[in-house]
Amino acid sequence: MVAPAWGVTAQLYQDDEHVRLAIGQIPEAPGRRIIKIDGRTTSSHELSNYVTMFWLTPEQDRLFRGPAGDRRKFLDRFTLMHAPKHGHEVVAYEKLRTERNRLLSDGQNDISWYEALEADMARHGANIAKARSDTVAQLIDAIDARPSGPFPKSIIVLEGDAEDDFQSGLDHQTVETKLRIRWSETRRADMRAGRTLSGVHKSDLRVTHAEKAMPAENCSTGEQKALLIGLMLAQARAHSDKDPFVLLDEVAAHLDEHRRAALVEELIDLKLQTFMTGTDASLFSAFDGRAEMFEVQDGSLWSRRKS
Repeated sequence: MVAPAWGVTAQLYQDDEHVRLAIGQIPEAPGRRIIKIDGRTTSSHELSNYVTMFWLTPEQDRLFRGPAGDRRKFLDRFTLMHAPKHGHEVVAYEKLRTERNRLLSDGQNDISWYEALEADMARHGANIAKARSDTVAQLIDAIDARPSGPFPKSIIVLEGDAEDDFQSGLDHQTVETKLRIRWSETRRADMRAGRTLSGVHKSDLRVTHAEKAMPAENCSTGEQKALLIGLMLAQARAHSDKDPFVLLDEVAAHLDEHRRAALVEELIDLKLQTFMTGTDASLFSAFDGRAEMFEVQDGSLWSRRKS
């Protein structure tokens, strides 16, 4: 069976210049996503230099109760907003960790191999931890600046050895050195486990409902959704100067009428380009003529009316 081909193109207007962006897949390479800028094939890292965005989807409703890896990815997407090279750092770190894990599982004892890998891992790991720490600090300030309302404030804590070091005031070189020494000291334990047991790939973002002093994972489904939206709105305000795109998939369907109206007012006040999707047009009635509606049916898209 031949894999389907698909593609999306967009014209970006930036600093009086037009940039054409394209992303898609061809049948000959079903597992590969192709990205082009002005017709030139490039990487997602370069794309982030042109476009900043964040999104909420129904899959993220399980964020607080799910594995720590999901929360790391969520935070790393936020981090890309002010550190576009963060994605490259994460990819490089994970590639090095995979190579170290292979040495560990094979029982390799050549210290020089480990030292070379661990030095590079420490450099990338320190960069990752610093960017995450800066992001959380900005997010905390943005949360504090938001008024109380239908979307409750959160207390957020970034957990991780390297992140803790940065938050305690240690400099970059010291954190990098500590990472390298830790991996050197834990090689035997890591070899028994067949994998790297410590590092920035173990960090976690813990969220607490501030008013209730309740961990987010113990809150109701509706409260978790409201907390998630509150984080998104704080992030949008913290980086509104970068004009990010806000993508909200099926968000309104899970909110009561009061919260839907409050979300609409906040989105309008942000003055950012926002795309919302839903299966019921009535969910967007609170826009009251202040948004453009599109309808998708049978593979076609057309402007429906102002809502």
